[in-house]
Amino acid sequence: MTSRVRGQVFGEEAEEYHRVRPGYPSELVTDLLALAGPGPVLEVGAGTGKATAAFAAHDVDLTCLEPDARMAAVLRRTVPGVTIVETTFEDWAPDRGYGLLISAQAWHWVDPGRRTGLAFATLAPGGLFAPFWNVFLVTDDRLHAELAAANARHGLAESEHTPHSLRLSDIPTEPRPYAEEWPDMADVVETFDEPRTLRYRSVRSYSSAAYRDHLLTNSAYRILDDEHREAAVADVAEVIDAHGGTLELVVYTDVAVARRPR
Repeated sequence: MTSRVRGQVFGEEAEEYHRVRPGYPSELVTDLLALAGPGPVLEVGAGTGKATAAFAAHDVDLTCLEPDARMAAVLRRTVPGVTIVETTFEDWAPDRGYGLLISAQAWHWVDPGRRTGLAFATLAPGGLFAPFWNVFLVTDDRLHAELAAANARHGLAESEHTPHSLRLSDIPTEPRPYAEEWPDMADVVETFDEPRTLRYRSVRSYSSAAYRDHLLTNSAYRILDDEHREAAVADVAEVIDAHGGTLELVVYTDVAVARRPR
């Protein structure tokens, strides 16, 4: 394992990240824009634009924060016309009150001691706080066990949160109460109104080769040295091939919604 910062490794494969990473449900976009109502939108950690493009298609006033210049370069090409600021959320000062704050697969990289206060300060009264994530769930318990064994062979514990670390049965079909669903964001309940979780369900199937490409953009694998990384993803691909060559995943896209008091 290297000394590289885990939250800063995605730019090493920015183009590949944009090619292989999944997007987000269109219903999520329309639901959040309807809940937020009119007003500017801020995206924290926009990356290469996997979520940005879907929101920009609704002709919203969108400002994107992305600290990695390599990711931002892809974002400028994939979603022209939006405002892009190469900075972290922690180092940025709001220029106005925003009606909606989104963060796709990136909110956990923001300083946990400051992020709730920063979100509150960014949003206008009544503004909507809505970070979201794709959570991947393996549908085949036997395959999950063998993928977990592959992880263990390469020093990747369950806590590493690889895309195949959870089984479908590990997460309830319906979201739990907010503080239980998001224990690392308990202060949101104390600061914001109407906390709840929106959940969208989809299914994705990967060939072993496609899933290998996906893993090469995952931070748990990117922080490994090159030789170790290649061995780890090759092991996973071999396990999938031994099970027919396809990995089926249920994807829960969860949104941690809350509203700044009016």
